[in-house]
Amino acid sequence: MRPSTATTTSSGSTSASRDLPRAVNPVAGRDSVAIVTGIVLSCEHAAWALPDGVDIGVSVDARRSQAGWDHGALDIAAALAEGLGAPLHAGSFTRMFVDLNRPADHPDAIPVNSYGAPVPANVGLSPEARAACLARHHAPYWSSLRGDVDARAAAAGRVLHLSSHSFDPALDPAVRTFAVGVLFHPAQPWESAVAARLLAALRAAGFDARANQPYTGVGPAVCTSFRDALGGARYAGIQLETSHAVTALADGCARVAAALLPALRAL
Repeated sequence: MRPSTATTTSSGSTSASRDLPRAVNPVAGRDSVAIVTGIVLSCEHAAWALPDGVDIGVSVDARRSQAGWDHGALDIAAALAEGLGAPLHAGSFTRMFVDLNRPADHPDAIPVNSYGAPVPANVGLSPEARAACLARHHAPYWSSLRGDVDARAAAAGRVLHLSSHSFDPALDPAVRTFAVGVLFHPAQPWESAVAARLLAALRAAGFDARANQPYTGVGPAVCTSFRDALGGARYAGIQLETSHAVTALADGCARVAAALLPALRAL
């Protein structure tokens, strides 16, 4: 499934509309006159491909593993974007090349290894080569995403940015027994309240949903950087982490999106 609104790839080649989109009314089956504001979707690890002409010395199998992308994360984000009439920004290449969920000044923005898998071409890059790569492949995505976040915040007074990811339970099977994690900053009241609503919606749909698992909500990520820049009063950055045990199911991604949509529409 793909969103009806425009998306941005990691190169920023297609810009999401700044106009506030019309919502889709799933009950009536026709466009609603309601206007959706204040929500932006993103999926930084949406793809395992490489830009044309790029070779990072990594096999296709490695790029198609958790080291290279987040299986199912884009399907969930796209379903939410379509259901909300909200903009969706999605990366177009593997995180083993450039990790769009790390700030540009973080060492792993251009990783030398990902989940233990080495990335030979990224080893020993000169500062000039690193800066040029980030300027071409990282900066446009962050700039376009931030532009939509700022536009929604200006229109609605505050904005929810939901970043969709997924995790491999096999990496820690004794701990990663749950279905969905909702990552947020517990010291931010509004963000915590939104996270509580999403957790409740997922649990009501039968998912084992956990707060700030399998990662914390304050680690290096696009949500963390935007939160630091914008402040928690008008920006909530929540990272959704769905287990591959769910995304591998035929209806798994659709069920996660369906569980979240009513809670998101009610914000």
